[in-house]
Amino acid sequence: MNPRYLRILLAGPLLAAGLGTAAAPAALALSTSVQAQATSLAPGRLSDVVTDEAGVLSPGEISQIESAVTQVAAEKQKTVRVVYLDSFGSMSAEQWAQEAVNQNGSNTAVIAISPQERSFAVDAGQMWSQGEVDAMYDAAYARLTQNDWAGAALAAVDAAAGGGAGDGQGGLLVAGGLGVAAVAGGGIWAASRRNTKKTKQAQVAAARELGPGDTDSLSRLPTPALEELARDALVHSDESIRQGKEELSLATAEFGPERVRPFTSAMNTANSTLQRAFATHQRLYDAIPETEPEKRAMLIDIISSAGKANEALQAKSAEFNEMRSTLMRADEEIDKIVQRTIDLRARLEPAEATLEDLRARYSEEILASIAPNVGVARDSLDEAERLLTEARSVASQPAGRQGALVDLLASASHAVEVSDTNLAAIEHADTNIRDSRANLPALITEIEGELREIESLKGASKQGAQIDVAALDAIAAEARQSLASMDNRAETDPLSLYTDLTDLDSRIDAHIDAARGAAADQNRQLTVLQQQLQVAGAQIQSAEDLINSRGRIISSHARSLLAEAKRQFNEARNRATSDTRGAIDFARTATETARRASSSANDDINRYQQQRNQQMAGGVAGNMANAIIWGSILSGGFGGGGGGFGGGFGGGGGFSGGGPVGRGGMF
Repeated sequence: MNPRYLRILLAGPLLAAGLGTAAAPAALALSTSVQAQATSLAPGRLSDVVTDEAGVLSPGEISQIESAVTQVAAEKQKTVRVVYLDSFGSMSAEQWAQEAVNQNGSNTAVIAISPQERSFAVDAGQMWSQGEVDAMYDAAYARLTQNDWAGAALAAVDAAAGGGAGDGQGGLLVAGGLGVAAVAGGGIWAASRRNTKKTKQAQVAAARELGPGDTDSLSRLPTPALEELARDALVHSDESIRQGKEELSLATAEFGPERVRPFTSAMNTANSTLQRAFATHQRLYDAIPETEPEKRAMLIDIISSAGKANEALQAKSAEFNEMRSTLMRADEEIDKIVQRTIDLRARLEPAEATLEDLRARYSEEILASIAPNVGVARDSLDEAERLLTEARSVASQPAGRQGALVDLLASASHAVEVSDTNLAAIEHADTNIRDSRANLPALITEIEGELREIESLKGASKQGAQIDVAALDAIAAEARQSLASMDNRAETDPLSLYTDLTDLDSRIDAHIDAARGAAADQNRQLTVLQQQLQVAGAQIQSAEDLINSRGRIISSHARSLLAEAKRQFNEARNRATSDTRGAIDFARTATETARRASSSANDDINRYQQQRNQQMAGGVAGNMANAIIWGSILSGGFGGGGGGFGGGFGGGGGFSGGGPVGRGGMF
């Protein structure tokens, strides 16, 4: 028999006897029992405080969590079950946690985590408040984003002990006899309680290690951490620009305006970028509110743009600091380059002899690429020595008139490198020619395979991957042209051909590596989006079912929230390939908005129940039967009294007899 109607029938004695107080508890107990027998829930009863099927905890960490839960049970007469799974299977994390709560009683909270799927949920029975569930969820999420599996459970249990509804008992966690036991059995848990307030600071500290261009990692941070990072980026960039202006003034006086033009350009770019970032920050806190995805996108833009400008400015600052350092040790630098010119002079004659020996064994065509090398090396040495003479003259000038010295030393050093490279090519030519002939076929085959991979990678751009297709096309066209124009160079000039193709291959590799990274990043983001859309869809469907089943009891506020959640969900789907990061934010926001819709609907239902109960208590006989029927429907007819909402969209985040709404999502 349908439990809903059984419950109504069991209310018969109450109608017959007026307000017989003994019959109602018996009816409720029996109906609840029948409902339990009619339901088979996959998670089952959790007899252990900690279930670690994922194998992510050590025995010591399990003991710490158990100690923390024991403390909560002693102080609040409520318990917590922590479960780590490889997968939630066909269920969402919210559905799994809710069904586990239904099986383990109204005083039980369940924290279910899948490290592999990077999803989790927190749900609780009627004895828990919504504030407590929210506090546990937020505390766990902060640690899960850092892959701190044990810390997530400890932080959530700590939040439960602190009381999300403001019960003021959080200070009792480590007080009294059981508090001593908690410290003895789980010292790290006690430390976790003290460190909970530092979670955001830890996230921010870790995020500061990220490069400003790593927007993918930035997008995974919670909004409060992004807000702090944005503020820090603005302050840091502003201070860097102020300091940079002083350094620029000194550099201009020392090296002249032409030499410091790159520094000036970097300063101007950084300043304009900072002003734009300040304007964006101002818009965030004006009278016009932004949606959560818009706010996050603006914060990430501030962090990224200010950080990049600051990096460019610091690079130029470091460059000019190195120039000043060069001036201070000019005599030492000149002596180093002079010693190299002496060594190179000694290699000229042996190189000429080696080249003559090569001519006796190889054709002029094969040696064409190195034939002029001795002459080039000698000319470069002459140029280096001339520049060094001029550098000594400038180094003897007073401070403030030595700006040209840096360029002179750089040019002399370059001339020495040219000479060294040309002589080394002759010295290693015999080995290089043999290696070139042996390795050319494999190199050509590798380039041909890379051309095929380029065509494959270009297809990933259609799925939203940020791949520079034009750059791939350009390098592919160059490669095809090089392969087509080889003719018989493999025989007549293998050394030059091998050198050209090796350079080409390295540039192809760079383009392919960038495209591979973009494609992998996009695939990862699309996976996260798909998971988040599933979570959001389940939460929206749950709210939809709840509102549909209660009719006009539900106010416009809950309905408006549901409509907004649907809009956000559709926006997430529409942006899937054009703006995947933004789509993920919209999907997460849709989940939260749908959760708020369910919470608002539950508030409406609770108010309606209270009104009906007041009517019944007032003895309104004409409404008594109607009140009992409505009470049956509203307190369990759609899910089993004190057990939880088992109908609708798989029970995910649904109505649980007036209790808190579970929360879940990705991390």
